[in-house]
Amino acid sequence: MSPETERVVRIPCDGEALHGVFHDCGYDDGVEGREWGMVFCDPFAEEKKCAHRVLVEAARSLALANFACLRFDYRGCGDSPGGFGDFGPGDWIGDISAATEFMREEFGVARVGILGLRLGATMGLMAPQRGARIDFAVLWEPVIDGGRYLNLNLKRSLIKAMMTDGDAFDADAVRDRHADETLVDFDGYTVGLSAREAIAQLSLLADPPQFAAPTLILNLGSRDEPARGYRELAELMDDATVGAVVQEPFWNRIGLASAEQAIEATELWLAELQTRTMLDTGAAEQ
Repeated sequence: MSPETERVVRIPCDGEALHGVFHDCGYDDGVEGREWGMVFCDPFAEEKKCAHRVLVEAARSLALANFACLRFDYRGCGDSPGGFGDFGPGDWIGDISAATEFMREEFGVARVGILGLRLGATMGLMAPQRGARIDFAVLWEPVIDGGRYLNLNLKRSLIKAMMTDGDAFDADAVRDRHADETLVDFDGYTVGLSAREAIAQLSLLADPPQFAAPTLILNLGSRDEPARGYRELAELMDDATVGAVVQEPFWNRIGLASAEQAIEATELWLAELQTRTMLDTGAAEQ
């Protein structure tokens, strides 16, 4: 992509301005040409940092496929205002809603979807409950069980404490302290008690979101068949396709990573969605 197709933007949200980067789809006939667009919903904490470069590459690839893309930082994250420990899922879902409206109003995108990774995918599914108008969704490895996800993060924190404290390490004491402390260090990110409680309550199977738009659920892992939980989630939704690609977990690794297969599967599904939409529109006009 040429530098002219990417620019920094400020997204209004609750009296603040979120930092974002807009990847234009390359049309030169003004806003009239931007038919399709996607808002990227980043994963949580350390996963966001590890996945950053891959998501940039995904946005650039999708822009070449004529999907305008908007990447942005939640409040308390990256270059957006506030401290990380001051916000949680409820705030970030509101940020997603603000970003989708910004795509429509600022850039005239007719159909706005989301591409979410991990916890970002989960929050994106919940955004319509906060007023977001989302026409389609791509969910990469969404977090289905927030409690399990939180426990995995806690285990990593315990391992870090063990390495730091040495012989003085007491796993039970650290675990109890984490349960009670207002702020807990998760891999260098301070996570507030209210945020941890909100994450723990997330369960896409027990409390499925009311999301009727066309959706791709993509399982990224070592198998070429989607996991049972993702298949069950697809069955609970009105218009969901579930698939799997063999893909390294780039969201929890530091170093070179590629999501070429995930991007390719996403672009294929989006092309099919465009064709389906065009046929449906043509049939309605007859």
